[in-house]
Amino acid sequence: MTNSDSNRLDRIEAILEAIAARAEEYNNRIDSNARAIEALVNEQRESEQRAKLDRERLYGAMAELATAQANLASTQASFYGRLTEQDELIRTLSRRQGEIVQILKILGENR
Repeated sequence: MTNSDSNRLDRIEAILEAIAARAEEYNNRIDSNARAIEALVNEQRESEQRAKLDRERLYGAMAELATAQANLASTQASFYGRLTEQDELIRTLSRRQGEIVQILKILGENR
């Protein structure tokens, strides 16, 4: 083996070592990128789950609000119905009071 063959082998060996080092560096980058992508996917999945739970809570709250509004409307209708009944009772009592006053006038005149 001559000096130039030895020198040539050293250069080839150096090139192969450089290629191996770059390959190792690329593998490290690939692993790092894969971990980052996996972390992002997991974060996205968690965000979607939180959003789903938030939507379910919101829809539940909206349903409760609708029920409360329906109950309020029913209560108001009942309240106004009772007011109408009271107005009718007051009119009846006023009419009877007038009749009693007329009867008392008639009885007072007959004495």
